[in-house]
Amino acid sequence: MSVESTTLRQPGSDEVAVRLRYAAVNPLDRYILAATAMSTSGLPRTLGVEGVGEVDGQWYVVYGGELGISRDGTWAEYATVAREALVPVPNGLDLRLAACAAVAGATAVRVTCDLGEVNADDRVLVLGAGGGTGIAITSLARRRGASVWGQLGNPDKAEAVLQADAVPVLATTAAQLRQQVSELGITIAFDCLGGDYTAALVEALSAGGRLISYGVAAGSRANLSMRSVCLKNLTLRGYGAMAEPPARMRASIGTALDYLATGQMSIRIGRVLPLAEANLALAALARREITGKVLLDTRGETVRTGDIDDQRA
Repeated sequence: MSVESTTLRQPGSDEVAVRLRYAAVNPLDRYILAATAMSTSGLPRTLGVEGVGEVDGQWYVVYGGELGISRDGTWAEYATVAREALVPVPNGLDLRLAACAAVAGATAVRVTCDLGEVNADDRVLVLGAGGGTGIAITSLARRRGASVWGQLGNPDKAEAVLQADAVPVLATTAAQLRQQVSELGITIAFDCLGGDYTAALVEALSAGGRLISYGVAAGSRANLSMRSVCLKNLTLRGYGAMAEPPARMRASIGTALDYLATGQMSIRIGRVLPLAEANLALAALARREITGKVLLDTRGETVRTGDIDDQRA
């Protein structure tokens, strides 16, 4: 992938030009890029499915309208987007957090509050708890009063789970996970891994438990014991943002922004890289070395310090 200068397409009647500030790097961006190696039909010239930018002095989350999928995305200084792809950012909210609200934020809201209906009586297990969405789910579940355990495969990410007020569970295999959580009385599990991990969760969940699947990083197929599903009265639900109606997606982003602004949910920014170093950002994401989210600074400014990890990939 290369970073090049190009001419911005003029907006149509239902479009607007956005000056972008930050763009998030997501697994979906990697999948789209991999597809370009096989075919160039219908693919974008510019990657990036979400970000935050400015129009007429107002900051907006930029997401939807096939951004980064069938039309140019957010990894750019400017983008021409559909007006319906803009959601206003609350005054005072850190723009870096707003840049993550459409994927990590909205996913956390939908799976935790709407599909999972997490409450104070729940004992929650979050897989991939050191990732951007995992930390958001963990923080939101804790704010709702639940007890939370967070699975991670890298011990370096344990501190982030602790900071989210959850208990780290280091498990690099499904068998290890099942062994470590089988006695915890888990009532709801959030699964971004799939594969053998999903089967392990079915066995580990308590009677009446809920399993919410929103990713398949460890494999798209799972060999489940349907006997366990039936005998334990388990509920299995799936979530995918691509299938969300636009109106509901906008509402979820709005809720995520409100939760971030009021401290009801946290998203950790693990690294910010200049747009010119997008390849390094993708490589860091692929190696799963980042705790939290990876962002691109579309104005090419230096990497932030403080709560931002300023090491280069």
